[in-house]
Amino acid sequence: MPLDPYALCPGGRDKKIRFCCPNMLKELEQVIQLLESGQPSACLAYIETIEKTHPDCACLTKAKISIHRAEERWDDVLHIAEQFYRREPENPAAAAEYALALTITGNAKLAVETLIDAFERSETGKIHSGLLQGALQVATYLVLGGHITPALGIGRVLRAIPVTAEKANLLLYRATSEDSVPLIIRDWDFDYNCPDAFPGKETFEEAAVFIRLMRWKEALALLEPLTQHADTWPTIWRNIATIQLWLLDNDKATEALKMYASLPNTPTDDAVDAEMFRLLNMPNPLGDPMQVLNVEYIISDADKALESLLSSSMLQQVDLPPGVPISPPPRGFFMLMSRPFPEAGTPPTLENWPLLRGIVMLFGKETDREARLDIHSLPDYERENAEQVLRDSLGDMMQFPGNILEERPASKTQSMLEYEFCFPSLERRNNLGRFDQLSDEYKKTKFIESWLASPLGLLDGKTPSEATAEPKYKIPLLVAVRIIETWYADPAVPVGDILRTRLGLPQEEIITLPERTDPQETAGDAPLAVLDDYPVWRWHRFNVEKLPTEVLAEGLEVVLGMYEFRSASRFAEEILNRPLDSMDFEIRIMAFEALIADSHRNGNVEQAFLWVDRAKNESTAKGISVAAWYIHEITLHLSQGNGKEASAAIAYLMKNHGDEPDVMEALHKLFIQLGMFNPDGTPSEAWSRALSNGQADREAEQQIWTPDAAVPGNTTPPSKLWVPD
Repeated sequence: MPLDPYALCPGGRDKKIRFCCPNMLKELEQVIQLLESGQPSACLAYIETIEKTHPDCACLTKAKISIHRAEERWDDVLHIAEQFYRREPENPAAAAEYALALTITGNAKLAVETLIDAFERSETGKIHSGLLQGALQVATYLVLGGHITPALGIGRVLRAIPVTAEKANLLLYRATSEDSVPLIIRDWDFDYNCPDAFPGKETFEEAAVFIRLMRWKEALALLEPLTQHADTWPTIWRNIATIQLWLLDNDKATEALKMYASLPNTPTDDAVDAEMFRLLNMPNPLGDPMQVLNVEYIISDADKALESLLSSSMLQQVDLPPGVPISPPPRGFFMLMSRPFPEAGTPPTLENWPLLRGIVMLFGKETDREARLDIHSLPDYERENAEQVLRDSLGDMMQFPGNILEERPASKTQSMLEYEFCFPSLERRNNLGRFDQLSDEYKKTKFIESWLASPLGLLDGKTPSEATAEPKYKIPLLVAVRIIETWYADPAVPVGDILRTRLGLPQEEIITLPERTDPQETAGDAPLAVLDDYPVWRWHRFNVEKLPTEVLAEGLEVVLGMYEFRSASRFAEEILNRPLDSMDFEIRIMAFEALIADSHRNGNVEQAFLWVDRAKNESTAKGISVAAWYIHEITLHLSQGNGKEASAAIAYLMKNHGDEPDVMEALHKLFIQLGMFNPDGTPSEAWSRALSNGQADREAEQQIWTPDAAVPGNTTPPSKLWVPD
């Protein structure tokens, strides 16, 4: 592509190339030709030659950075970009390149500061396109690096600018759907609703304009003096904390949030939110640290060790799950249990059934490694007990102490919430409902009692039961319970409600919106405006019966996108409580999908089947295909190990709906998700290994359908979807 001498300087200078680099047009054209012909090394050498006589050419610097970026040589990019920025601090392209390099090389705080400085130097309404694109890239890498809050702040600014709006919306969707990040962090924002009675309202509105222009330092300078009026509007401290979080000044943000939560006129709900947000941004919010360990032990004789492990009542051999990438595969794969299984036929109870302590894998000797035994996912407080079990089984065959391969910090509270029961696969299959009940009973009783007696740093070393006697711990206790609900929120097991009752704390209040003259009335063309006064993390508290259907539908779409399942289940159930013909059926489909997934996720497979059956009936009544619901049914049967029922459902689907678009593709995706097949339709390595280890006989007995098998009752040849063309 020929060089346009009247194009703006790509190096960020506010001049056309002809006037920025008038004596270098031929050289710049040569740079372009070398890049377009795929000769980056030659281009780089050529640039460095030219720079000897033209050392300060922004166009050349930008090209050199682009070459290093394309080859991911980020240390070189950082070095060149920093020199570029120091040389031309007013250059928006230099600032953007430097900020991006800082973000990727791990200095997110300085990256955001550099970016904000560049926006504050820019003339309002004339922000350089390179700076806008750079901000978008910085925000993207902030999300990848776990810095969600500043990424959201940047994304919301860029969403209001037409040239970056589309990509900014995609960025915001990605950031707000990071379900590994607590919802309150993903939904946290600046509060622009300053009351008219606030003495500093005029200054606040000026600062709000700067916020929307990403001139955050200037906004902060205006807002900080307004804290003298915090007795009128304590949220000023919350807003200051939000800007400091955007700037990654976490220490100052922490102090501001503490101040906001401590003010007497801050509503209790808001104080709890602020403390919860602050603590969830810390590595151990409750102050009950522990480590989850992966430990390796050298074994002298793998064959004898395997015999001993198989004979231990504290270890249960299980199949290596399909899709688990372990190479070479272990000689033995075991559950390490808290107690032996009771005698066959004994009904499982909390007192007689074992909990899972960790996963044990035995590996034989390899060319460059001794035989070894690894324990994975072992809580550090269980290590002594686990090693005693292994000593009893293996004796001198096992070398102590073991070598810690990995330590992952965790909360003891969260670890206790995630306890799992052990079971032989057949026992689990035959008593699925009872084991789900057992898990629920554990959380309602054993977990509650253990946690109430656990000292927490959040409570200055006191246990929750002890702290409840002192009024100063009311907010910390409410925060602790809310954090537990963040980690575990199953409506069928209301752990938070039980804890609040045991501690004498108030339950969360139901939010009822003002009555409307027309129950189906919405807020103009934006139904979600009805909910805008409330953060998404409180939506589960709405009195859903009072919400218009349009609001429920759009709200359900939002909370599903944010993985907020408590609200999703309440919105979806209310939608399905309303008459079939009172809404578009697509809304009901979304509600059914949400409830089936929620029931399955919470282990209530029986309820999931009921939702599937109801969805089939309603679809039939509306003259709509039921194929999608059979896919759900197959998934549920397979999750229970019911191969015969899954096979029957697949056969019915193939016979009655095999000619419908997307049905075969949906089955294909399902088996890929289960780890049974590769994307090209061939059996996965893990699944083939499982079959060769004896799985095939069990599945033949249960008549599991396979892709090349004939469909019972169907005379057409087997589908070839699974075989690549």
